[in-house]
Amino acid sequence: MPKPQYTLLILAILLGLIMTCANERPITGGPEDKEAPTIIFSLPENESVNVDPNTEILIKFNEQMKKSTFTSSLQIWPRPPGEYEIKSSWTWLKISFSETLDSNETYLLTLDKGAQDLRGNGLEATYVMAFSTGGDLNAGRLKGTISGAKDIKKNGDLLLYRQFDTDLGLLRQQEADYVFQPDELGNFELPYLSERSYMLFYHWDRNKNKLIDGDDYFGRPEVASVWARTDSILTRHKIWPQVVPLESLKLLGVSQQADQFMQIRANRMVSAEALKSVELIINDIKIPILGKSKVEEDNFAMLLDVATPLRDSSQVWIHSFLDTSGFVLNSDTLTLTTQSDFDTLALGTIKVDWVDVDNLEISQETSRIKLNSNLPVLFKSDSAFTLVDNQVDSVDITGTLDKINTMEWIFTPDSLLEDGKTYQWLINTKHLHAPLNGPELDSLMSGSLKTVNQDSLGSLKVMHMGVDILECRLTGKGIDRQFQLKPGEVITIEGLPARSYALVAYVDENGDGRYQSGGLGPAAKSEPYWFYPDEIKVRARWETDLGIWMLHE
Repeated sequence: MPKPQYTLLILAILLGLIMTCANERPITGGPEDKEAPTIIFSLPENESVNVDPNTEILIKFNEQMKKSTFTSSLQIWPRPPGEYEIKSSWTWLKISFSETLDSNETYLLTLDKGAQDLRGNGLEATYVMAFSTGGDLNAGRLKGTISGAKDIKKNGDLLLYRQFDTDLGLLRQQEADYVFQPDELGNFELPYLSERSYMLFYHWDRNKNKLIDGDDYFGRPEVASVWARTDSILTRHKIWPQVVPLESLKLLGVSQQADQFMQIRANRMVSAEALKSVELIINDIKIPILGKSKVEEDNFAMLLDVATPLRDSSQVWIHSFLDTSGFVLNSDTLTLTTQSDFDTLALGTIKVDWVDVDNLEISQETSRIKLNSNLPVLFKSDSAFTLVDNQVDSVDITGTLDKINTMEWIFTPDSLLEDGKTYQWLINTKHLHAPLNGPELDSLMSGSLKTVNQDSLGSLKVMHMGVDILECRLTGKGIDRQFQLKPGEVITIEGLPARSYALVAYVDENGDGRYQSGGLGPAAKSEPYWFYPDEIKVRARWETDLGIWMLHE
């Protein structure tokens, strides 16, 4: 065989071996791999011009990748004529086109963080590669920041549409022209765009139905219609995604737990605020609720102790359910099916906590202790609950145990609890009677309660110079303080544990008491907001002064 033909045969065999699909399986042995894969080579190279319209794309990674993750994470804009095929083997990715690419067109290939190696590590940020079949690349560019928690930055997508004069609710039903993601810090950038108007918004589609609906996170810049510009006149867009509230509450299940106890499951999370506000309607009659509690290990269920016997086939719904996004919702109806026989139910752990858990300054007026059970339980003796100082040879702290209902009690100490102390509580279940459990219980439950040492707390002084009244929110580990800040006014926030905090403020332009992340229409605006640019560190016995807070977009 002539040498040139022999060489071509060897190259063909090697290329065939490279592009043959390998089995995808986790690598075993060796140290755990937590590093994100990286792209070390591409053909054509990034920012290449005058690329042959009949080209194929090759991308090389620094480690083996899962082929199955490429299908959903790889996108090419604008849409190439015809179809394209993805092949991969080991560290290579190959893209072949069924038809010739358009001439004088800038193509943008993105590979988002869903592309994973065999250990399940995704790319650190969306990979962007551009090439042109003409002599120039598009110079337009969009740049901005996503504000919010890490999971918001990690899970949401930014969607960009060339069509900018249509309602976003309709656009979401169409494929976006560009889909990309922020990096770990919330920054995003999409270069190589034609200079024109686009529609930009953020969406974390939590139920994967491609609809902007309840429990999703949605956000957009102050003006939804954005203009891709060159670097010389670049505008940085800011997006603060918020939960989209449901318009109604849907009941998932209603069941009887005992003669006057019923469990209700809904499609919204049950919070302490929801339990306080909820009203029960049975057969068009508002029913008094004697006791309410969340169901252990089910954040979407509540247990109600009602003031009337439950009847089979009753129509049940609830009103005034305060949603976690701040909206009051009413539910649809469900038919109650009662049980004729009850299984033996075990007594759940009784939760013991301060009555006012948000107030760190535990004093004689606020040191009452709340006991909650997820099943009806009766205390036969005040001595069933005892409180002691945790020091050796300490004596019981006397107090009174008051019944609120069969699932909730309040213990009020007779004496002032000392500042900065730890107390031990005990519940002797020999003094309990649980009707659904049959025999009396004989176990012991215990735990501890801590008061806060005032010397461990600090304060924060805040002032802003502007023209708007700001709704502010200060957050840290276990702390969420909300307050209003007027122009030129000085506010001191007391009783803050020594730790780091973040401060955000927005202008409540429509007066609804919550931040609006923007409507779905092209002209609808989001409310302006600001984040304090640095981490705020509060020290014990110290007033941290932020000085004059100059607000910047």
